[in-house]
This record gives sequence, C-alpha cells and structure tokens, in this order.
Amino acid sequence: MSERLFVTSKLLTAAGIAHGFSVRTGGVSSGPFTSLNVSVSVGDTAEAVRENTRRLAEAAGIRPDIATAHQVHGDRVVSADGREVLAATQPQETGADAVLALDPGVAAGVRVADCVPILLHDETSGTVAAVHSGWRGTRLSIAARGVRALQHAAGAEPRRILAAIGPSIGRCCYEVSAELAVMFRQLFGAEAADDPAKTPKPHLDLRFCVESALAQAGVPRERIEQVAGCTSCDIDAYFSHRRDKGRTGRHLAFIAAK
Repeated sequence: MSERLFVTSKLLTAAGIAHGFSVRTGGVSSGPFTSLNVSVSVGDTAEAVRENTRRLAEAAGIRPDIATAHQVHGDRVVSADGREVLAATQPQETGADAVLALDPGVAAGVRVADCVPILLHDETSGTVAAVHSGWRGTRLSIAARGVRALQHAAGAEPRRILAAIGPSIGRCCYEVSAELAVMFRQLFGAEAADDPAKTPKPHLDLRFCVESALAQAGVPRERIEQVAGCTSCDIDAYFSHRRDKGRTGRHLAFIAAK
C-alpha cells in the first residue's frame, strides 16, 4: 500500500506514541465512502470497514481491536473496556464521547467527519485518551473532561499531558447561527466566533475553542498541537459531513497506550 492512510502529530510522534488521524485514501470502500471509511453506521459494508480498519492498524503498528464508543455528542467518558470513568453532566442513558486506554498496547479511538478529534497522552503513566468534540461536546468542554478523566483514572497531571487536535472543519467553512456564535463567544471569548452583530453569516472556530478548553484544564499551550487540515476544504483527503450533505464516510482518530 503506497497511499497515505493517516496523518500524525509531531508532539506525539516525538514522544514515541502510536497514533494517527486517518485520511480517506488507501482503503477498499467505494462510492461516497471512497476509500478508507471506518464506520458501518453510514451504510458501507461491514467487510469493507473491517479491511479498512485492518489496513489502518497494520500501518500504525497497533492491534485492530481499537476501543471505540457509540458517540452521542455528550460528555460521558468511558475506559476501553466500557466502564464509566466520568458520568455525563446532562441526562444521557447510553454512549460516550471520550475513550481512555489505560493498559499498555491498548488503543482508543473516535470517529469523525468534521467534528474535532483530540488525542491525549499522559507522559507519566503512559495512558491515553481519544476525544470526539462537535459543537455540542465543545460547548460541554469534552476535551477538558478527557483531561480530568486521565487525572481520575491514572493520576495524570495536566502539565504532563500532550494533546493533539486533529483535522476537522475549519473556521473557514463552519458557518453557524447567530445564537451559536453568541454562545461560543460568551464561553470562550471573542476569538471563538464572528460577531453576528457585524457579520450576517458568522463562522465558528471549534479548534480554537477546544484548545482553550484544554488550556483551561491545565494543559500548557506549548504541549497542545493543532494538526493542520480542514475536512471541508480538502475533498481529496477528507470526508466531510457538511460538505457532502451527510452521505460520506468517517475517519478514525486513534492512540495507543505506551
């Protein structure tokens, strides 16, 4: 396989952590899922998804049984074996949007197609987390909840955590309602979104908000990396739920405990 299957973080690579943010090339899926789709929930065949996941894991040097969860745009955090680490702050019966891997060699992952994927690594314990943050999860500071979950489950210190924010829909393409723009400006400051009083079609910067949440949780700014890539802009490299009007594949952001 000569095609690139995933992009990586310089910070996590330097720390020797197996991880990646998958791209759309190098797989076997066809049609709107061409070619490295990793979710059966979008209508792709189970056989194609299994082969795509196998290829991705093989290229990354990790086991293919990557621990994921049913994502519901909430803020519940679970461990790789499904145990609850942090309960949801709002009513939520099932699902989770952050997964911890606490044992060496175990990998955690989240699926995205515009939402922000965040990978966390605690350098002291070797534990890791994969976090899914759409606008609802970002509003709930799910990235900060991932940090707190590592503190709770592994005694991690936020100042010793490395964080990689992966490719997602950029401010350039993420037009939102005036109500959402106002909300995020109130939560994360004026840089989070355009002022709807001045801009009739405000845009929201989810990645900025996620980085702010991580910093507020105690992760030093110099230990947070924004991995380049707008999923909406780059049609050759990424699936985009918004650009493709819902008929598209999913990416996998994954990280293995050291």
